[in-house]
Amino acid sequence: MHLDPATHQLLARQHGAVSTRQLVELGYTTRQIRHLAGSGAIVPALRGSFRSPSVPFDELARCAAVCLAHPELAVAGPTAGRIWGLRRLPRDARIHVLAPPASHPSVASWVVAHRTAAVHARDIVQRTDGIRVTTRQRTALDLSRQLRNDDLLSVIEQAMHDGCLTEADMWAVAFDWISPGRPWIQRFAIQLERRLSGAAAESHPEVRVGLALQRAGVVGLVRQFDLELPRHGRVRFDLAVPDLSWAIEIDVHPRHAESAGRRADRRRDAAAARAGWLTSRISRSGYFDRFVDEIAALAHLHRDLRRQHSRAS
Repeated sequence: MHLDPATHQLLARQHGAVSTRQLVELGYTTRQIRHLAGSGAIVPALRGSFRSPSVPFDELARCAAVCLAHPELAVAGPTAGRIWGLRRLPRDARIHVLAPPASHPSVASWVVAHRTAAVHARDIVQRTDGIRVTTRQRTALDLSRQLRNDDLLSVIEQAMHDGCLTEADMWAVAFDWISPGRPWIQRFAIQLERRLSGAAAESHPEVRVGLALQRAGVVGLVRQFDLELPRHGRVRFDLAVPDLSWAIEIDVHPRHAESAGRRADRRRDAAAARAGWLTSRISRSGYFDRFVDEIAALAHLHRDLRRQHSRAS
């Protein structure tokens, strides 16, 4: 007995995974399913799901197999973070899922179940490939179980940037569940409170520099500050202290070292200077090789600018 075309199409859409329920809906009897498994046409993945032996049983395939076997689960934590392309994730190749309290979804060693009632239906996305995954903001919330504070804040910033989410969106995912009995949610809230004002950071270096400057005593920082420069156009600074007319750019991307990139940066800095703005830049080598010294120099400059501002006032 062979799989029919409809089954092959379903397997192709679901990373080579299929549930027992889906096979029954396609018209296979219990005996036929046992025969297909016995002949090697399909291979048991988990109780309630099978996989194609011709498709690699990679992370997405395992996610599909888990979700198809247990529709009450949702991929979460580091696994969901990889699906969303988040940074700063722990190296854990197991499939992390949210599960209802007191449930026992799987005994497979590669499945990690986080049992909780603290989740809303709106926190789950049902994908067309059979995978149920937590939203970006819920994924960031769950990662507070595994990530260090600075990495968690970086993930929060990325989730906001990539998902076009506001700080209110991030608060909303945690608001109903904040309690002393859930310290991981309290950690998430604390990191949200640490955010600089402004739009979400576009990279981890921006987050790291902003935190370091805060710790060095720089006040008034705003992320992704928009400014209209005469005869140049609208620009957005990585970091800025608007009351000092001071911008800070983190030039980690290789394009800043290219000739065209350097010329563009010089033109922008000149336009900013004509508008009364000072631009400080952290180069790629400065970021990776002299980070502490660069932050100290910027903190010193900040103190000088504050003194000048005070005298002028």
